[in-house]
Amino acid sequence: MPANLPPDARAKWLKVMEARTKEEKLQALMEFLSAVPKHKGTEKLVMQVRRQIARLREEIEQEKAKRRGGGGPSFFVEKEGDVQLVLLGFPNSGKSALFGALTGLEVASSEAPFETEKPQPGMMVWEGLEVQVVDTPSLVPSEGSPRNSQILALAFNADALALVVDATQNPTAQLAFVESLLRARGVALREEKKRVVIEKRPSGGVSVVGGRLKQSEVAALLRDYGIYHALVWLTGEATLDDVEAAVLEMTAYKPAVVIVSKSEMAPGALAEVINAARGLKVLEFDLERAEALRSELGRFLLEKLNLIRVYTRNPKSGEIGAKPLVIRRGARVEDVAQRIHSRLYKEFKYALVWNEHRLKFSPVKVGREFLLDDLDVVEIVA
Repeated sequence: MPANLPPDARAKWLKVMEARTKEEKLQALMEFLSAVPKHKGTEKLVMQVRRQIARLREEIEQEKAKRRGGGGPSFFVEKEGDVQLVLLGFPNSGKSALFGALTGLEVASSEAPFETEKPQPGMMVWEGLEVQVVDTPSLVPSEGSPRNSQILALAFNADALALVVDATQNPTAQLAFVESLLRARGVALREEKKRVVIEKRPSGGVSVVGGRLKQSEVAALLRDYGIYHALVWLTGEATLDDVEAAVLEMTAYKPAVVIVSKSEMAPGALAEVINAARGLKVLEFDLERAEALRSELGRFLLEKLNLIRVYTRNPKSGEIGAKPLVIRRGARVEDVAQRIHSRLYKEFKYALVWNEHRLKFSPVKVGREFLLDDLDVVEIVA
């Protein structure tokens, strides 16, 4: 995508970002689409916008139908904890059993298909990381099912996905169909080699981590789109085109793990799934190895979501907090100070950082720009 959309198109994109309701966003997207030049360089953008418009129209119609019909089960799940992991699968795939093993919650389960009528959230805690696991109603093996649309809306808003397949029921076909549904919904399960991640912040200007672009160039481009404070991760040979594509991105990348149930009943099925997964991580599930699966999932989420756990130390008592702050890798000491309290950020003097695994001496005295790492302990002096 060229990094030279006309000013009119950029101005209309700002209206998309400022929209407060789905109806406002739909109207703003249609106006933005009309202002985008149509040529080979914008084909992907036009396709993404049209897909987003179709998705919004579908959601608006579903909400209207629900209001006319007087209700029905709600599919909205408010995020809690550090990460939201949504489970997807077909009837009797083992989703509910997996949900119970991860969260410790009892769930109704039977051979009857489509027993689960609405999403059910629970919490998995692993080494300080709080993962909200959401068991969803079973997908329908039909491309145009309204039921699937509601479930896939959950997937679009999740932080990560677990695709649960039954080893005894043609698991590679199950996996392929779920992937096709997600692709049509605008959800990508694999990261592109050239990728830009933009995390907006309330202050601090624009900071760039990695890549070869000048920070001033990235900041100037983001200002054109009304973004003045952000942490930008660049990977590979990222260009300004890639930065602009990230600003306008409407395809959501979701780290995904494939979980195979009942593999002991289908010799050879696990190897078939691993081959069909094309690089996605594949894990086995049975009740006997539930604890090992929790650890594997926890490590997977930290790595794929680029997260670190930072513990805080009270300067008066010396007590270390039981629950870490879970933040993006690349965060600085000042980001932690701001998360704790605005006063610590404004009146910051210095910080002490402990981590015997990566620091030659602990603690070390550092400034606000010091980059943090997983399992650091931070004491902020203001």
